[in-house]
Amino acid sequence: MVHTSSTDSVATMDSDRIFQLIDTVVPFEACLYYQVLPLSLEGNLFKLGVVDAQDDSALDYVQRILAYMNCSVTTEPIATETQRSMLSAYLLHGSQLTEPSQTETETIAAPTPKPAPATFTVAEAETLLSVPAPSIPAARERFKPAVAEVSPTPSKLSVLNIEALHLSSPVEVLATLPAPQLLQELLGRILLEGIGRLFFERQQLEGRILWSQDGVLKSMLEGIEPLLFQDVIDELKRLTDMPLSRVEHIQQVEVERIYQETHLLLRLRVMPANGGEEATLQVLRGAALRFYEQQQLSSLSRDALRLAQELQRKVHQIRDRTRLAPMPLEGLPALERVVRNVDNQIEALMNQHNLD
Repeated sequence: MVHTSSTDSVATMDSDRIFQLIDTVVPFEACLYYQVLPLSLEGNLFKLGVVDAQDDSALDYVQRILAYMNCSVTTEPIATETQRSMLSAYLLHGSQLTEPSQTETETIAAPTPKPAPATFTVAEAETLLSVPAPSIPAARERFKPAVAEVSPTPSKLSVLNIEALHLSSPVEVLATLPAPQLLQELLGRILLEGIGRLFFERQQLEGRILWSQDGVLKSMLEGIEPLLFQDVIDELKRLTDMPLSRVEHIQQVEVERIYQETHLLLRLRVMPANGGEEATLQVLRGAALRFYEQQQLSSLSRDALRLAQELQRKVHQIRDRTRLAPMPLEGLPALERVVRNVDNQIEALMNQHNLD
């Protein structure tokens, strides 16, 4: 359920609480992209500051995060300056290794058009890199499903084998590796924990690869030769069984794998860009994967219901026609067997659901 309340001001905001929620619930990257700010979490009520109250995608993103915390959301309009000032304060507060430069701070403070999720300017990347990796306190633990709620690991999925040999090496070393090994190193980094992402950004004369974890940009590899850049994307296509031919429009594929006895979903999205291709790879596990599976089940259930209703209409049409002109129905026994089989499967699903 979503409620809306009056506007808050910077003076009345609890900055320490906001910083903790950015670290544990709504990542900085998401706040920047969706123009939101987590204001408070009291019991089962989460207060979210929004710059654009009409942006349904922002609210949908946060509600998906909170689905496993059993929280309701109340939104509160905030000014763009308020949101960006608080994010700038968060960077200054959270940067323990290096302080953001004046240029980086101005990048956050200056109003700019909302970028695409997979695109970062150099200044934005440097700013994000100044933020230390978030800890995992109690609020993050609430996001994880209870052990009893985790589905058993599927036994028929292919195993994903990763051999990353340079995890402790400087990131520049990766650019010297051949494409197959480079992909192994990248996967080894984003599979460490949480929700990992790879961003393959094609520039005019070179490419760069960025990787993030739970919405926080970890590092980036720049100056990649175009041939090597495309070869790595092709390796990703092989990994996810996507055709190797160049895409002419956006294509997405999702495959499930087992990695170190953990169920993963790999979601690859490839886009045409600058005479070649760009790509993003997202790794889902745990609560995020469980959410994905629930969405898939909901979609399948809607499809099944639609087909069942269509079957019912067809049977009604057959009945009406046979009343007007009685004749033998050769396909009726086969139809009856199919319906009985479906009934048995539905009954088994109902029994399984009741046991769960």
